[in-house]
This record gives sequence, structure tokens and C-alpha cells, in this order.
Amino acid sequence: MISVPDPQCGFVVHDLCLDAAVTLAGTGCAAEVDVARTADGVAVVLPCAAHLGKEIALRTVSDATASSLDPCLFPPVETVLARLAALELPAVLDLKAGPGDEARTAAALLARVPQPGNHRVISFNHRVVRLLSERWGASACGVLFAGLPVDVHAVAAAADAGWVVMQSRFLESALCAELRVGGIRTMTFSATTPERFVEAVASGADSVMAELEIVSANTSTTYPRGGAVEPGDPAEPPIAGTGAGRPGGPAGR
Repeated sequence: MISVPDPQCGFVVHDLCLDAAVTLAGTGCAAEVDVARTADGVAVVLPCAAHLGKEIALRTVSDATASSLDPCLFPPVETVLARLAALELPAVLDLKAGPGDEARTAAALLARVPQPGNHRVISFNHRVVRLLSERWGASACGVLFAGLPVDVHAVAAAADAGWVVMQSRFLESALCAELRVGGIRTMTFSATTPERFVEAVASGADSVMAELEIVSANTSTTYPRGGAVEPGDPAEPPIAGTGAGRPGGPAGR
């Protein structure tokens, strides 16, 4: 186990393989899974990369009808959410779509999951995030950044996003605190190495995404679940199992 400071944040497990979900039950962690749309408009969860490459999986789903897919490999999103809920694991749903298909993928998700419950949805497309926010509310929606934009606040406002998700090297504690004052939470991309994990924890982000092995090696029952709530923090709908009202649990991106 590497030495890390007690993180005042929640953990999200990146690209969780569903057969490993039971190992996270009761940990206060969240699970990140990828959601895509079939040719006939059904939202399904893609298998983790350990089972099938993401490009192949997305191409397979995009070209197939839901009934032609193996439901064990490409289960409907509502089936996965029900399974995770039974384990008290909130989900972070990462929308995967080809160019121009993002809005249809979002619509397919909303058709199957009209209310977010304790789950979150994230996307690189800020217009799609805004559409989702109109139905699910800003606190359930996050916008992804590949790099550091000129004005994080402006992009998040345009998306009506309650979450900003980016690489930990861009998330200094001052930026996280500034965004939090404006009601915007922060989440890091997946930490794939112990060094990145330490960096992510030290960033001050509200939620840290990491690979299952890293989270499992560094999760302690003494860690605050769901992130520390500063005095005067606005109340936020709690995520199942986190207690403090912020996404918690192992996950990565």
C-alpha cells in the first residue's frame, strides 16, 4: 500500500467490470461505466476494457439492434443500475457516441432512466450535458474536459453542469475551491498509477476516479466518504453509501 494523505474526497472506480461490483458493496465507492446507444435506440452498458476493447464494443453496439446483442455482455443500462443499486453503489455514466450521435445517446439514456436517483452522467459534449441537466438537474450532470479550457466556469455554465471532470494535473486546490464556491464540484480523470492517485487526492477534487486495483489498495474505512463538507456548504442530494453527499467510491477514467 502506498502512503497517501487522508483524502477529503470520494472515490469512483473507473470502467468497472460488473462481475467485480460485489467486491465494492458497502465501501461507499461509486462505479464508472460506459453507456452507448444501439442502432434501434436502446441505451446499453459497454463491457469493461478487460473484456472487450472500447472501440470494438462501441462499433458493435452502434451497428446492432438490442435484441441481437448478448445481454450479458451488453446489458440494458437500467438492468445495470438496478444491480448496482442493490449493492448500494452509485454510478457515474460516461456517454460514449460517435460524432453527431451524442444527443441521440443522451435521449436513449433518458428513455430508460427518466430520473437519476443517486447516479451521475458525464460527457465531453457540453450541449448534451445541458440537455441532460434540464431533465436530471445540474447536480447529476458533469462536463468532461480533455485539457484545461480558457474559462472553466464559462464552459460549465454553458453546460449547466454541476460537475467538472478533468485530469488531476489541471485541478489545483485553489481552482477546486473556487469552483466549489460557485456550486460546481470537481472530479479527476482515472488515476492509472500510484503516483497519479496521490496527485489526484492532493488536487483537492471532490471525487477521485481511479482503477479498481489502486482504489482497493488505498481505501480505508477511516476515509471520509463522499468528500468532506465545508462549513456553509449547500446541501446536496447524497449518493448512496457516501453519507456526506458527494460521489464516493472507487472508479477511474
